[in-house]
Amino acid sequence: MMKMKLTLWLFAAIFSINAYSQTGIKGVVTDESDQTVPFTTIYLKQTTTGTTTNELGEYEILLEPGSYTMVFQGLGFEKQEITFTVTNGFVERNIQLKKQTYRIKEVRVYSGGEDPAYPIMRKAISLAPYYQRQTAVYNAEVYLKGSLKMEKIPKLIKKMMDKEEEDKDARIEVGKTYTMESMNEIKFTAPDNYNHTIVNSQSTFPGSNENDVIGYITYSFYEPTQDIAVSPLAPNAFSYYKFVYEGFFYEGDATVNKIKIIPKRRSQQTYSGYIYIVDNLWNIHSIDVTNDAFFGEINVKQVYAPVKERSWLPISHRFNVKASIFGVKADFKYAGSVKYKDIVLNTDLPVPGILLKQYAAEEAAIKAEELREKEELEQAEKSKAQQKMEELLAKEELNNREMIKLSRLIEKESRKQEQGEEESLEIKNTYKITHKKDTLQKDSLYWDKIRPIPLTGDELRGFEVKDSIKLAKQQADTVKVEKKEKSLFSKVSGGFLSGHTFYAADSALRITYDGLIGLKQIDFNAVDGWSYEQGLRFNYRIDSVHNIYMRPQIKYAFNREKVLWSNFASYSFAPMKRGYVSVGFGQQSKDFNSKYGIDRTLNAISALFFKEHYMKLYQNDYFFVSHGIDVVHGFRLNVNASYHSFKELQNSTNWSVLDRDKDYALNIPVNSNVTTDHLRDQKDVHFNIDLEYTPRMHYRVYKGRKYNRSSRYPTFKLGYERGVTGIMDSESDYELIKTSVYQSKSWGIFNEFKWQAGGGYFSRNEQMHFSRFQHFNTNEIPISFKDWDGTFNLLDDYSVSTNKWYVEGHVSYATPYLFLKFLPWVSNRLWVENLYASYLTTPDFKNYTEFGYGISQIFLMGSVGTFVGFENGQYRSWGIKISLNLD
Repeated sequence: MMKMKLTLWLFAAIFSINAYSQTGIKGVVTDESDQTVPFTTIYLKQTTTGTTTNELGEYEILLEPGSYTMVFQGLGFEKQEITFTVTNGFVERNIQLKKQTYRIKEVRVYSGGEDPAYPIMRKAISLAPYYQRQTAVYNAEVYLKGSLKMEKIPKLIKKMMDKEEEDKDARIEVGKTYTMESMNEIKFTAPDNYNHTIVNSQSTFPGSNENDVIGYITYSFYEPTQDIAVSPLAPNAFSYYKFVYEGFFYEGDATVNKIKIIPKRRSQQTYSGYIYIVDNLWNIHSIDVTNDAFFGEINVKQVYAPVKERSWLPISHRFNVKASIFGVKADFKYAGSVKYKDIVLNTDLPVPGILLKQYAAEEAAIKAEELREKEELEQAEKSKAQQKMEELLAKEELNNREMIKLSRLIEKESRKQEQGEEESLEIKNTYKITHKKDTLQKDSLYWDKIRPIPLTGDELRGFEVKDSIKLAKQQADTVKVEKKEKSLFSKVSGGFLSGHTFYAADSALRITYDGLIGLKQIDFNAVDGWSYEQGLRFNYRIDSVHNIYMRPQIKYAFNREKVLWSNFASYSFAPMKRGYVSVGFGQQSKDFNSKYGIDRTLNAISALFFKEHYMKLYQNDYFFVSHGIDVVHGFRLNVNASYHSFKELQNSTNWSVLDRDKDYALNIPVNSNVTTDHLRDQKDVHFNIDLEYTPRMHYRVYKGRKYNRSSRYPTFKLGYERGVTGIMDSESDYELIKTSVYQSKSWGIFNEFKWQAGGGYFSRNEQMHFSRFQHFNTNEIPISFKDWDGTFNLLDDYSVSTNKWYVEGHVSYATPYLFLKFLPWVSNRLWVENLYASYLTTPDFKNYTEFGYGISQIFLMGSVGTFVGFENGQYRSWGIKISLNLD
């Protein structure tokens, strides 16, 4: 007993010493009505540390003994600066913030009644590329905290979640707050490279471990393209927003303008709120904006400060998400506290003359004169682009065209400084996360000591509960727990019924079974009747860059009483050249237009319920070998050689759910050029060579293998196909030369322009199976799973196929801003409008043009469109189409 008492006294003494040794400052921030001000930004000048109060307005910062200056800054409140001295223990300072009073300048009345906010925003938008790159390098200690409170989960979804997770402690519960926090080291290198080292972390999220962390939000409104919405500082911001000047306030020697951001049309791609711009410097002082996304409301708050010289950096980040989707409601809060160190400015970046003048005005007269002399000296060395920048910046007023031009010039000059040498085509990950090795898991005393944003009561209780659960599990480590044995049905349904993936002990071999039941397994068509298919996938990883893949399948067609089967195998090698060799063989029922034809599930539904059997089939007994490789980067070679035995098939059933007395159409494709020679049984030896070239193709390297991504240039393709007679009884005698060029350009959010053009010529067509004709991407059925880019939506699958020559072209344009955004009742939908135009001409089908208008992203997966077609300038047909994207 005495020993236990001594131990308790020892722990108490240690705790007392630890508590006594902690020094710093703490308190509560309120407004003039004594209401707490949550998330107030706090900036400690001596340590260049930015943090915030918690949602209860509380703050607590540990500091070494000494004198400090601290700035409290809440959006909508006057900045308050205090000085204090830390000696022993904590200094308690409760802060009362005063409401910010805004003054209105004497402003010029511009022609047309333009709001005074517009000249300010034009300068801010023009200088955004400069401020994005103003800081070359910095190191920072960053504390990150994210908390999630589940407010509502529908019973059905909750039941499904509980079924997936057997461990009750790992389930998400309504009303509980889950928190994740981490201490991190961030190294930034302009313009957008972040090395994120996790020093320590802890989490109360169900199923998480100490290595799970939230990333440092690098969200910058200076960047023109944003993941959430269009930045109010983007070059095209005036197309999306109206700006209203609401006054200014003084902050030290700086004048800060308050500007209201109003979306021109209610949309999920825009923000609303306020941006604060420093007068004459035109940089962000702070921002408070909200985006109404399809899943809920996102609020973003950032506060900037001149951390080093004239480098304004964000000292606090705040993201709040109030999510509500499919009956699930949750509240997520994200906060970041930043302590900057080792800040290096980008001295190679040309400073715009208007800023040099402003900087000079802020210095003493001698210093100003030195800067002016330096400016005159540099003026003679400036490029034409830089001189044009200075001319535009010197203007008191900029129009929209000049603003966009100035922004582009600054962006171009900034990029020159970054590149220095030829631009690399490899797209490297600009955000890298690593965990600091050999770091022990820290206890609550550690977090109490270093945490700059206090936990709320709910967050604190979450960690206490997790610690007690962890302790209970450790104590029960040696206790045998009886688990309820799963039923046989549960085991089967969890694996073989719906499919399952099995791993070898070393995970090098992965075997995937498709399952007993599913849309892939059961099929119906008028030729095979009902059929049932089974399949496996084998994936063997030899090493990190070499892989063998095999896909055997077997199928039984009941009406034909025929076993159909296939096997495909490929070997991946030369990872930086994307090399592969593949072989395939089997016996299958194939669509004549197998590349572009109707989906087999949709064909089955159409046949069973509407007696419409669109698909025309033949039997293909085949063997092929193919090879592909990048000869040099951007230039790819694909070759293929194959043997086929084509056999004609007839309908074997007339069964359907409805209209059983009606006969299915004959299994003969409708085409004016098709003869019996094109459909009869015959053998075919075929080879083809395809060359593909894309200039300056950008790529990523993942686990040692190259993956092509995009290029600003089009892709050019040249193909040659030949059917060879006299080999292995082949009767084929045809030759096709074809070429195509295509390109896709994306910008902003959901904006995309695609075009493609191509043509081909059969120099020989003495004997060929109909499957060897040139078929086109058609969409005969009203409902499909296709994208409509490059598709003829009003032509059937076979009638325009040719074995002579063809020319085709397609253009499509997608944008969220066309017509619908002007309609108030649909302007907030996340819909994308699309325009389509297509052209096709062959010897037997002259000058067909098709135009369409569609709406996509309906419920994130659906599209509806209307199309009209003309032949030789004469109206031919029109139709309404629906597409479902289930990928």
